[in-house]
Formats: sequence, C-alpha cells, structure tokens
Amino acid sequence: MIKRKVLFIGTVFYNYHTLIQEAMENQGWAVDFYNDRPGTSSLTRAFLKINPKIIQKQIREHYEALLAKIKHERYDLVFILNGKAFDGDMVKGLRKAQPQAEFVLYLWDSVLLYPHVREVIPVVDRAYTFDYEDAKSYPELELLPLFYTEEYASIPESKVKVEYDLASICTAHPNRYKIIRELFPKLEEKGLRIFSFYYIMKLQYVYNKLFVPAFRRAKKEEFNFTFLTSKEVVDIIKKSRCIFDIPHDKQTGLTMRTIETLGAKKKLITTNQKVANYNFYDEENIFILKSDNQEEVLPFLAKPYREIPKEIYDSYSLQSWVKRILHKDEKMTYTR
Repeated sequence: MIKRKVLFIGTVFYNYHTLIQEAMENQGWAVDFYNDRPGTSSLTRAFLKINPKIIQKQIREHYEALLAKIKHERYDLVFILNGKAFDGDMVKGLRKAQPQAEFVLYLWDSVLLYPHVREVIPVVDRAYTFDYEDAKSYPELELLPLFYTEEYASIPESKVKVEYDLASICTAHPNRYKIIRELFPKLEEKGLRIFSFYYIMKLQYVYNKLFVPAFRRAKKEEFNFTFLTSKEVVDIIKKSRCIFDIPHDKQTGLTMRTIETLGAKKKLITTNQKVANYNFYDEENIFILKSDNQEEVLPFLAKPYREIPKEIYDSYSLQSWVKRILHKDEKMTYTR
C-alpha cells in the first residue's frame, strides 16, 4: 500500500516538530519536514519576531531552496505550522509547485503577534488556530487547541516525590515578569516551595532593558539565557504539585504549558480567564488568578486533583491533534 505523503513546514522549537512528525508517521503517512526559518540562531529568531523584512533575502533564498528540493516530489498534503517566515505569495508558489495537495495551516501564535499570516490564511484549504478570540474574529479559522505528548500522559503513573508546590517555566514577557516578581515572594513567605525558570534571548534582554518599561529595573541574574531541555521540563513538572502559567498579553489561546499540565493531571494556576470556556475546566483543578483573589491560592493548592472524563482528556492528546490536521472530516468540540 502506497503511503500518503505530507510536506511539513514548521518551526523548530524544542522537539515538538519531531513529535508531530512521528505522530503523523504512526498514523500511516510519509513525512518530509522542512524548517520554515532560514536559520536557528538567536539573531534569526529575534529578527523574525521584530521584523522579518530585515532578513528577507535569507528567507527568499531559503524558500527557493525548498522549491528546488520538492521539485520532483508529489505530496497529498502540505502542512504549515505557524508560518512565521513565509508570506502569502510564497505559499501561492508552493501551491503552484504542488497543485494536487491540500494545504493546511496551524497557528500557535495569535494573528495580532504575527499579522502577516493574514495573507496566508486565504491561500490554504483549511486553517486552524489555538487562539480563542482569533477563532471568533476570523471565520476562516477553526479553533484547535494545542496538545500534550506521551511524555506528559505518562507523568500520572510516575511515583516521583513532590518537591515543589508551584513551578513556573516560561519565556520573558513584560506581563509575566511583573506578575511573577510581585506574587512569588509573597507565596514563598507563606511557606510555598517554588521553582521558577525565566528564559530570554540575550538580544531580547538588551532590547527589553532599553525599550520596555517593565524591564528597566530587571537584573540579569533573574533570567536564564539557555533553554531547559524537554527532559528537564518534564522532570520539573513531575516533581511539582501545581503549574503556574501566564499567557502572552496579546494572545487568548491556551498555552502549550496549560495543555501539558492537563496531560500530566496536575493542578494549574493561570491568568487566562478564557480557560473557563473549555470543556476540561474544573475549578478544583484550575485556579484563575486575578488581582483580588491571591489569598485563595493556598486553599486551592490544598485540594486534590479531580479526574476529568477520559474522552475529554484524550481529545487533547497529540494523536487527536494530528488526526484533525490530517483528516478534514475529523471534528471535535473543545468549548462548553
């Protein structure tokens, strides 16, 4: 039997691209992966975030190299994950090169953060977003939350001693920095054991110090300039009672950390009020942090985790997520 083929164009972030590719292959598809970025350096990532036009020449050369590479291939599906580098005209060029293929786009950042994706959305056959408000604002976008992997699904079975009452692992955004800096010392004074890891690229740190008011008084030793590995992140979550997560203030989608916490069957503290609209929300498991309810954190942590229905839990797995991407007739409901 001839396998159907996917051209997977995505961003290299931790090992998520590899896990997605493996899940597609496990569902019987042959997959070719291609990085959408012309490089993986911190400088390239920073330029793509600030203004992709700065490295437009490198992006164009990278795109032309992809076209040359797939010239003699025939794909059934072209899957674009985020598409931070390729614009609408480039995707049109891909469609011309692969006219028989179905084109699918998935956005795990908001349109507000990367507005150029508005050019790409009309070019594809199906488009999904993790962002709650984007799915309401753009009729072409269908809501598809992020996923948890087997690493996280296996955490409930591990018998690891809890070392932290609360764990926070995140990249440095101004709103996160302000909340964490104010809240965590108060919780530690009340006896909570907290693990906090705050990542930022060196170039971004310098930029924030110069131009972002919330970072003016920030100290270098408050931050980490290298990622934790995927294994290190999983190990921390295993040893934690509850996970703390603050979404980017320009996004309303549930973060990867939120869904991984669901997969790990751990409690969650988040500032994202949209989480209450999802079918897995349970106030015993998820605490929505506001400016006036910080005193309720300790009573929340004292309560045990409550199991959610298996069919809901399973629908957020990587396997279910990939099935939605690969099959246009696969439908699921995630909100109440």
